[in-house]
Amino acid sequence: MAEPLLEEGGEMMRLFSLLTVLAVSWGLANSSFAQSTDGSEEYSNPCEASPISDFDFWVGEWVAFDYDTGIVEGFDVIEKVNNGCAIIQNWTQLTDRFRDPGAPYRYSGLSFSSVLPDGQWQQTWVGNAGNSIVNRGSLNDQGTMVLISGEQTFINAEGAETVFERTWFFDPQDDGSVHMWGEIRNLDGEGNWSDPVIQWNLNYISRHEAPNLVVGGD
Repeated sequence: MAEPLLEEGGEMMRLFSLLTVLAVSWGLANSSFAQSTDGSEEYSNPCEASPISDFDFWVGEWVAFDYDTGIVEGFDVIEKVNNGCAIIQNWTQLTDRFRDPGAPYRYSGLSFSSVLPDGQWQQTWVGNAGNSIVNRGSLNDQGTMVLISGEQTFINAEGAETVFERTWFFDPQDDGSVHMWGEIRNLDGEGNWSDPVIQWNLNYISRHEAPNLVVGGD
């Protein structure tokens, strides 16, 4: 009866030895991995370079003033996420502009912006009124980010179609503010585009630089 026990013990010893070797190998592998990712090796984050850095001027906490009247239209918080590779926007409307009739709340929205493989920016906007807008574009020669929806079709409750195109402009200023406005143009039944009409026109001022009386202070 002793021989089977000895054989079983030998197998157990061999298994233990194998597990020990694997454990040591795993530890060395982890150690090597840790050493390769501890920052000792030179690494350049691609999301800190153009075109992904082209929209950095928009990042911050902003008070949005109507560009013509100076009325505060809303607050906007713009953050870089995912190791700086994407931008998230959180807009809060402080007026009844864009509010649907009978809605018990004011308009608000979120957007997600990132760079496509072709180097173009894509921004997806989702408002709390059920609308979704996808714009694409890049910096123009003047340093303004220009995002265009392309030809879109809207069908109302009666089934009538409206064909339109949106263009949004993000223009950084020397004083750190950002002039932003949105235009829309419509396509008529004969295939002619109307002149663009400004839908909104805003001046973004850093929340920390905006008048305390307006933003309520810190």
